[in-house]
Amino acid sequence: METSWEGILGQEEAVGRLRRMLQEKRLPHALLFYGPEGVGKRRTAQALAAPLLCENPVNGTACGHCAGCRALRDDTHPDFYLVEPESSGRSAKSIKIEQIRELEREIGRVPKLAKRRVVLMEAAERMNEAAENSLLKTLEEPSGDVVFILVTSARQALLDTIVSRCLLLPFAPLDDTVILRLMKEKGISDSEAQGIAPLASGSIGRALRLAGEGALSLRRDALDILKRLPSMPASEVWTEGERLGKLPAEELLDWVRYMRLLLRDMLALYSGAAVSQKDLAEELGGLLSGFSEERIFYVMDLAKELEKRLTGSNANARLQAEAFLLRANNQNR
Repeated sequence: METSWEGILGQEEAVGRLRRMLQEKRLPHALLFYGPEGVGKRRTAQALAAPLLCENPVNGTACGHCAGCRALRDDTHPDFYLVEPESSGRSAKSIKIEQIRELEREIGRVPKLAKRRVVLMEAAERMNEAAENSLLKTLEEPSGDVVFILVTSARQALLDTIVSRCLLLPFAPLDDTVILRLMKEKGISDSEAQGIAPLASGSIGRALRLAGEGALSLRRDALDILKRLPSMPASEVWTEGERLGKLPAEELLDWVRYMRLLLRDMLALYSGAAVSQKDLAEELGGLLSGFSEERIFYVMDLAKELEKRLTGSNANARLQAEAFLLRANNQNR
């Protein structure tokens, strides 16, 4: 487990605030880290746990050498408790009341190595209703010296009563410069990193997933469709709609998001602003002769509507993709 503050990039405000609270000994017993996925929330929670479980912390920083620090790095610390969603048969992963009850039993015991216990709950929004109600009672009346760190990418999905009992700490999307640096550290080439960073929405987790899934080829596919759109015959609309409809759901959503990003960059070129995908600036500029600003806005609205339909219902992907291409191909726009 990574436990140093130094390895956290792009979250200086959150890290600085936590370290000040540690130094001033005013850290609350419950914190809620919220923000997009893949921006360092869990990594920061691990770094916070280190000085809380260290035998000799100095100014909010763990010593790194004591038995507690070594045990935490090795994922064997008896006073660090990790709660994560678990699968149950065919149902989606969730945090169940049995896990909260087990947690309550654990924190009710005397710490074995440190002076306190630390609980890290990953994806807290996946608690079922019974688990949330049980955790609420624990947060209201914690037994012993324990610090709860709840991590979520969907703060709005948590009970307001749970949120109100935590110190809220927002985590911002990462800058593209941070995404690029972290991708290079993972061995991803400069050219691939440059192409993926604008697509990652400030999440290194998303960037790495995209790199593993061949995101640039999917973006190229969206660009090729955009190039052919002004003169695409009806027969090709049906063929492409059927092909897109066969993509895995998440890939099709990514394809739509790339289309929206390409269109936004075309608008930027119209206004003379900088584009986010610098490697495609020349190609996108060449498309402007076939797309008026009005038409770009029109197709962007269609893409936004398509994304909404694909995420908000069990819509037929092929029919939705065909409808998008037919309407976007409208020659009167």
